[in-house]
Amino acid sequence: MTGGVWVSGGQVLWAVGDGDDPGSLPAGAERVVGAHLCRLRKEQGLRLKDVVQAGLVGSAPTLSRIENGETPLKAGRVLALARFYGVSDPAQLDSLAKLASRSRDTQWWEEFRDAIPGWLERLISVEHTAHEIRTYEVQYVPGPLQTPEYARALMQRAFPDATVEDPEKRQARRERAVKVRQGRRQLLHEDGAPDYYALVDEAVLARPVGGASVMRGQLRELYNLEENAERIHIRVLPFKAGDEAMAPAPSITYLSFPSDREEDMVYLEVRSGGSYVTNPEQVERYRLALTTLWSKAASREATLALLEHYINELND
Repeated sequence: MTGGVWVSGGQVLWAVGDGDDPGSLPAGAERVVGAHLCRLRKEQGLRLKDVVQAGLVGSAPTLSRIENGETPLKAGRVLALARFYGVSDPAQLDSLAKLASRSRDTQWWEEFRDAIPGWLERLISVEHTAHEIRTYEVQYVPGPLQTPEYARALMQRAFPDATVEDPEKRQARRERAVKVRQGRRQLLHEDGAPDYYALVDEAVLARPVGGASVMRGQLRELYNLEENAERIHIRVLPFKAGDEAMAPAPSITYLSFPSDREEDMVYLEVRSGGSYVTNPEQVERYRLALTTLWSKAASREATLALLEHYINELND
């Protein structure tokens, strides 16, 4: 099911298809802060009307919108609510204040909405609020690590755009999509960037997307990032890992937020869309699965050696 909540086997997913409006879904800082405030209130045994009676908000519907991530946040109100719920830790209050302030900022990707599928926009909107991002890919280099040439080749061949008939318009839209990839990439190099752990199957290295020259440039970039980027950690899951390293999905992204693990989420991507796991029990299962896969991966030195091997194997 797309465009709403999909419940399967007790697992709650936010499923978003290509044609769906991402604006209908809670996103970014509002979702993270709202969910955290909701949990804090419930832990205190407070009802919506109890908070209203205390004078923190004007009405129960207003507080409900805040908790569901459906309204812009004000840092003063968020801090007042947090303190009312018993939060006194300066670091946690500072984190909530920063997230609330970010929710009012115009984000870089908004001008590229025509080039972002609905199922991807929500992921982009929450990446910049994450404390840590872990990802696993069995087919392609993760989006934030892609070079422009690799991203362009991937969109031309693996994901051709059949929705636009005019070749020039199709190419222009493709170039805007490449810029989105580069925007996500820049996030990883900013101050306060999340720690990024990328686990890629060895099949990703063996698949020469865009030809030898493009792929060589991409593999060199991965080598450079692992060797020099402080917050980026790349490992290869080698073929020899065998069936002990089978993943529960071909593309998994786990996002951890600074407030509490209760707000963590998982994004699963398929060719025609993506879905979001928010049920804490299921999120924990994916976290443990990624931890297990990481333990089966090649070491840092072995990963660099594999990258160098495939670089040398590529001939024009």
